[in-house]
Amino acid sequence: MQYTMTTVNFWPILIATIAAFLIGAVWYSWLFAKEWAELTGATAGNGQASAGSGAKPGVWKSYVSQFVITLIQFAVLGFLIAATGTVSGGDGAFFGFIVWLGFLATHAVSGMLWDRRPLKLILIESVGSLVSLIVGGAIIGAWQ
Repeated sequence: MQYTMTTVNFWPILIATIAAFLIGAVWYSWLFAKEWAELTGATAGNGQASAGSGAKPGVWKSYVSQFVITLIQFAVLGFLIAATGTVSGGDGAFFGFIVWLGFLATHAVSGMLWDRRPLKLILIESVGSLVSLIVGGAIIGAWQ
């Protein structure tokens, strides 16, 4: 069977993208804001850790760009889920985990090894991506 992007339902991809943004908001604004800011050197004052009143005006361009990047990420995940015939939330969540493990986690470890990024920063960022991919995969898988 041939698969094209027309076999992928756009709505769960959009919902997964929005869910990932909500997860990221909680992850980086509430759960790990202080640790992430300390490890990256970002502060609300320089517009990188928060979009609040202290953020630079141009930070919204970053949010829009990140939304497009996340939309592409979930479109590819949606295509892979559709191509495998996944039709349940549990299978979609597992597929999100497999994609994270094979691509994002390995890339994060490479960053730690070669860029000398701290393990704590790698964990904050990669586990946040893991949660987003599992939730997004569940949404996409359940909606196929």
